[in-house]
Amino acid sequence: MRILVVDDDASSLTTAVSFLLPYGKCDDASDRESALARFRSAIDTGVPYQLVLVDIKVTGAGGETILAAFREIEDRSSLPPDQRAHILVTTEQSGRQMITDCLLSGCDDFIEKPLDKAKLIGTLHDHGVLEDKTSAASAMEKTALDGAVLADKVAKQLSTGDPELPPAMKIAMRVRQLIDCGAEIADVANLLRQDSAISTQLLKTANSAYYRGMGRSASIDQAINRLGLSRASELVMSLCCRGFFTTTHPPYQALVDRLWWHSLACAHATQMSFLSPDGEADEDLFSIGLLHDTGKLLLLQAAADVARRKADRHTPASEAELIQLMDAHHVRLGVLLMQKMACLEIYGKVVQRHHDPATGEKEVPHQLKILQQANWLAKRAGFSLAPMDPETLDTMPEALAIDATTREKAVAELPLHMEQLRYLFG
Repeated sequence: MRILVVDDDASSLTTAVSFLLPYGKCDDASDRESALARFRSAIDTGVPYQLVLVDIKVTGAGGETILAAFREIEDRSSLPPDQRAHILVTTEQSGRQMITDCLLSGCDDFIEKPLDKAKLIGTLHDHGVLEDKTSAASAMEKTALDGAVLADKVAKQLSTGDPELPPAMKIAMRVRQLIDCGAEIADVANLLRQDSAISTQLLKTANSAYYRGMGRSASIDQAINRLGLSRASELVMSLCCRGFFTTTHPPYQALVDRLWWHSLACAHATQMSFLSPDGEADEDLFSIGLLHDTGKLLLLQAAADVARRKADRHTPASEAELIQLMDAHHVRLGVLLMQKMACLEIYGKVVQRHHDPATGEKEVPHQLKILQQANWLAKRAGFSLAPMDPETLDTMPEALAIDATTREKAVAELPLHMEQLRYLFG
């Protein structure tokens, strides 16, 4: 609810605003001119005041009541009756004639000063300004997003099977499993045909300038044959994940998009040849790179649902608060999601430890080391949720054991590679 409080006494003005602030956005004015200017501007911008609390002493030229001026502005603007403000008059002195004059000038009710909170709220209920008797409690309970509670809720939903993964994600994991089991191209193609959207997009992508080469693929089998099973699997996983990075709350979309590009950059960084032992890239690491931060995505989506459904009694989380929330809880949820998706055990183990320093360990799993290196490279190349200080990144333990010349070359190459992928996954 949008509220205007008009009073030339600073103490009374502060008291009234403190009483009404839990119920909506409060503007204030201490004189006739500024009050009428605010009232007119609110109507002109399409967001008129729903409640005006005005001290009758704020009159103006010639003693003309400000109430009539408010109603005249509404009349000139042809404001529909259901959009006109409820006007409540406050005063320290009251009498029959004053009350009559105020009612004739357009006020809805009269409240004596000093203001009593219970009486004020009761009057608002009586006039239907507040929807029901629980509105006061609901407004007073308006709280900031509780990250721990939200994370526990998401964890419970995952453990009970809700929310369900998009069908495309299940197909992506099944493709990975088929390839790991030595499946033929025909087997993979038959699976992909079960989802026309994915198969169509894969064919389109395979025929794009980035992948096509000298010829075109006319079928899924030809596309997979041209790309190779490994590259086809990467494409399917990328296409399926891209559809998973969505939000029900548009203001969070920019953050979701940055999370997507970080994940995609991390996945492609895992495939850089200098990171692979024996010169052969670990195909599963591409999937792990894409999925390592999906715990953050689940939290963002849950926070978006809260913001969308409870906007009237939920303080919107700032971007910094959302990032802090994700940093604190995403690993636990990411591991649960890996289990939900029936991923290989190594997926969960790497996601569990991808922020843990490996100092002091004699043998660090190569998948963990590569993911940490790829994660660092993606951030160093500018693909992160928030701008990061290069000096801070450079202080990571021994720069994750990447030769300085090599890593700077990789940091320069990665943005160029990602720019080529924007056409496909934008």
